[in-house]
Amino acid sequence: MADHLKKQPWKAAGMTVRELAAETFVSPATVLRVAHKCGYSGWRDFTAALLLYSENAKQQQVSVNMSRPFGMQGSSAAIVSSIKSLFEQTVQEAAALISLEDLEKAASILTAADRIFVFAIGDSSLTARSFMNKLVKVNIHPVLATEYGQEIEECWNMQQGDAALFVSYHGQSKDLVRCASILKSKGIFSILVTREGTNPLAETCSLVLPVPAHEKLRRIANFHSRIGMEFVLDVLFSIFYQQNYIRFERHKAMLDASR
Repeated sequence: MADHLKKQPWKAAGMTVRELAAETFVSPATVLRVAHKCGYSGWRDFTAALLLYSENAKQQQVSVNMSRPFGMQGSSAAIVSSIKSLFEQTVQEAAALISLEDLEKAASILTAADRIFVFAIGDSSLTARSFMNKLVKVNIHPVLATEYGQEIEECWNMQQGDAALFVSYHGQSKDLVRCASILKSKGIFSILVTREGTNPLAETCSLVLPVPAHEKLRRIANFHSRIGMEFVLDVLFSIFYQQNYIRFERHKAMLDASR
């Protein structure tokens, strides 16, 4: 079975557990045990990671400095190549960190929420606003709780049935940690998009969606962190849209007809 997965990952990923078991002469339980032993909750998560690993192995990209992808010397063509590699590597690593189960749960929480409150400051707020803009276009109107510096008040105003989305690469903001703590005490579900690993905000929120963590504080710009977080939020929005596909398509058709 291992040899089959290694030589034909794309074929294996397109099979059901029973189909792969039959082709490799093992039991379906054995297939699932392999996925669980590798640290995945199920067959879908395992095959998604398998495909990403296979693609990464093929590309064998040259590593790029995620914080300082170019220096004082070098041509414009070299910068183009470096930024291209930065985008590709960041997205590949972000995709490899994805837990389909967690993303689907996060999308379901947003679907069921009476109101969505977004918490983000600094550069992360620009990324959060892009996600919010997508929601507005499908007639979901989130609240940017941190917009006027009244996020603590907004936390106390939130009620059961509301949901919170935190976007914070470093996860160190004391104000955001305090907000997450208040929401936790009130039993309100909170989703966090942040760098992989531990940080105070990740330890407080209900569900964490990690992104690659190669960017340092001393950086030219937030290329790496922005790309990683935008990718995860784009995937989250896409799953959220799919869960509400008929409703959102009807709304978009109504908007198109009114133009």
